[in-house]
Amino acid sequence: MKSTDDILKDEHFKLLAFLITSARGCVDEPPLYGPLRLVDAAARLIEIMKKEGKATPEIMELQKLIEEKKGLVMYDEEEFIKFLDELSRELAILLR
Repeated sequence: MKSTDDILKDEHFKLLAFLITSARGCVDEPPLYGPLRLVDAAARLIEIMKKEGKATPEIMELQKLIEEKKGLVMYDEEEFIKFLDELSRELAILLR
C-alpha cells in the first residue's frame, strides 16, 4: 500500500485531484472555463504519457498546440472556440 506522501507525488493522482477540483470550480466559473480546464487536463495527461513513454510526436504536437492557445479563453472567446475546433480536427487526423 502506498503512503500518503507517495500518493501525493503520483502524477495520476495529481491529475485526478485536478479533475475533481476543476469539476467543482466549473459550477461557479464562466462557461468557457470548463473547456479550458478540459484541454488543460489533456495537456497534463500528455505530460504523464511522455514520462511513461506513451506519447507519440503527434500527441506531443497536440500538447504544444494546447499550451500555445489555451490562453485565448481569457481575451478572445471566438478564437478559443476556433482553437477547440482545430484541436478536435487534429485529434481526428490521429485517429484515421
